[in-house]
Amino acid sequence: MRKLLFVISLLGMAVVMMQAQVADTSIVQYLERSVGAGKVKIIQDARLSSRLARANANGTVSALPNNKIVSSYITVSGYRIQVFSDNNQRKSKDEANYKAQLIRNLDPTIETYVSFTSPFWRLRVGDFRTYEEANTKLRELKQAFPSFAKEMRIVRESVRVPQY
Repeated sequence: MRKLLFVISLLGMAVVMMQAQVADTSIVQYLERSVGAGKVKIIQDARLSSRLARANANGTVSALPNNKIVSSYITVSGYRIQVFSDNNQRKSKDEANYKAQLIRNLDPTIETYVSFTSPFWRLRVGDFRTYEEANTKLRELKQAFPSFAKEMRIVRESVRVPQY
């Protein structure tokens, strides 16, 4: 009986130790571990890595060791700039993506959002907390792209704001 209790407690300690090792890694790091002769390499966007990161004891999300993102995002009411909106089913999606690429080339730090809400394809850019921030960026975009400046306007929407 004593031997059985000893073996069960030994197995319990091994399980706890294995869980502690897995808890220190993300699912991606767990899948990339070397097992036998093969090795799995997962390539992913840094934003996805931040979503998969484990929460610390204090509730904040920490970045994975190979990523530079150290914060998470919260959704708040704010403003975006609507650059494009059209319902032509043949060309609207391509035009929205083309304009999004032009804006990303001008300013790689600004987020672009192409969405479809039947029957409209829309391109909205930025995550601005205040109307003034959005208006400043709107003026810059209108100067940079005068050919589609008439379509641009500020819209109220839920935006992603980094949480530190």
